[in-house]
Amino acid sequence: MDLDSCERWRQWEAGQPQTQAEYQMQFDSLTRYVESCAPIDDHTANVFTNLLADVSNIHLDDSTRWNRFREWLISVLFLNKTNPKYFCNCVLTMASTYGVEPYRITNAGIAIEKYLIADSNCDDRGLRDQLQFDIDARYNTWLRNGAVPGQLDTIDPSLDTLGLGFLLTRSVNDPLPSVAGLGLGACSSSPNPFTQDLSLNVTLNRMTYVSVSIYDPLGRMVWGDAKGRSLDPGLHTIHIDGTGLPSGTLYARISTGFGEVKTVKLVHQE
Repeated sequence: MDLDSCERWRQWEAGQPQTQAEYQMQFDSLTRYVESCAPIDDHTANVFTNLLADVSNIHLDDSTRWNRFREWLISVLFLNKTNPKYFCNCVLTMASTYGVEPYRITNAGIAIEKYLIADSNCDDRGLRDQLQFDIDARYNTWLRNGAVPGQLDTIDPSLDTLGLGFLLTRSVNDPLPSVAGLGLGACSSSPNPFTQDLSLNVTLNRMTYVSVSIYDPLGRMVWGDAKGRSLDPGLHTIHIDGTGLPSGTLYARISTGFGEVKTVKLVHQE
């Protein structure tokens, strides 16, 4: 994906949706923009607010939409490794997905905001003001519900209990090897050896950003362009027309946004 193409996708940020259909169109376009352009376009860090508004206004009767949006955010979290703002904005948007009724997890947003403030790349005055606002709102809610100050529950959930424990073992710019296995399960090919059509079978443990490319023994890419997209958990079959591939030994490289990589050895017979 070149920067000119990314510029065209980016224009969807300026849209002002009025109907659920328009919000859905903006959401689909901006998620594709992030998936396609995050590695080369730092402006993708700015569209998470739009995406949050889109999810707030589409499929209002779908009780799973916030969980699915959060899984998508996790899948693209590591796509940009040069701009800390991308990571910080993505995680902060995750915090918002825990605060929507009737799916609220008590204090989850506060726990995530505290995590971000502890990271020097994410610590800024705006985030501290937001944290204080949320703490005050929690306190006032408890008082309205009849609690007295000495009985207030100020214990925040751990990131592990929120399914975000992997954040504690990585840096802003690089996912660490400890997250291996988070998204990518078994990978296989059929048939192998192959003559024309080839199928790569990939099992995902959760929604995961996946890119697939094929290399020759010298490390030259002979198929694919290293772009990918987020896929739902389960088994996925990727069909490849192998008629134009060089004969002999090849290697399929399956990569995820978490930094996981698996390689499948292939044999192409003329």
